[in-house]
Parts: sequence; structure tokens; C-alpha cells
Amino acid sequence: MDVIWEYQGPQAAKPAEVDSEDILLELERLLYEDLREESIRKELEALDEEDAYLAQTAFDNMQLNEKEAAGNAKVWCPVCKQGELRDTHNLIFCTFCMLRLDLGDDKITLEFLRERLANAHVEHFDRGCKSVPKFCLQTMYGLTALYMQCEECSTFDIVV
Repeated sequence: MDVIWEYQGPQAAKPAEVDSEDILLELERLLYEDLREESIRKELEALDEEDAYLAQTAFDNMQLNEKEAAGNAKVWCPVCKQGELRDTHNLIFCTFCMLRLDLGDDKITLEFLRERLANAHVEHFDRGCKSVPKFCLQTMYGLTALYMQCEECSTFDIVV
């Protein structure tokens, strides 16, 4: 092995005086260090693959075909991912969580929100980030809006 020839053992001892037990202990330490580094590298690769899979899945789910959009009027809540978004006269709300968008006089429809969510995902993915962004409602300056944020790439964009 190359490791034997790269051995940087005790510097004060002459090669003839180096104890073979010290060499074996050093080789064992190097072996375990390599195994630990390889294990960490594999774990990081697995996490990267999982992040890429989740990002691609989110991206695929947000791709909206015109035929599907016309036939399937459901829009899933981006905040809780469990409820369905519905709209009434001036309000878009989730059937599961506390998401409430009071539209006032704005002419925002569920279809418009669907397109904005899809565009937000596409723009985020096109920036090269593979993490799945999170959505939240925040009130600033008296206006409540739906925001998309990603801790991985520090994105914070308004959806509606």
C-alpha cells in the first residue's frame, strides 16, 4: 500500500529503531480515518440525492399542463401541503390550515395563484437550487402576502 511509504511516524527515531507496533497502530489510525471520511462522504451524497429527488418531485408536481389545469381545479395548500385551496368572493383559504388570503378588491383567482406558485417553483429551480422551498404568510405594512423562502439559497420571494 502507498500508506506504508508515506508513513510520517516518530521523527526522532531512526528507521531501524522504529517499533513495528507503532507502525501498525499508525496504519490502523489511518485506515479508520479513511473509513470515517468515506462514510461521511457517502452520507452527504445520499442527502444530496434525496434533496435533488425532492426538488425534482416538487418541480414535476408544479408543472401544469393546460389540459390538467382545466380538468382538475384543485390547488393544494403550499403552506401545509395537506389542505386544498378554495376561493370565495374575496378570500382564498385552505381547508386544513389557517391560510387565509383576503383579496379585497384584487381580481386574483385560484387559477392565477396556481400559475404564480408554478412560476415561483420554476424560477427557484432555474436558479440552480435543488432544495424544496417553504411557503408562509406574512403581514408587512398592513398587507398580508404569500411568500416563498428557501434557507439553502436565501431566496425570499413574494408569490401573491
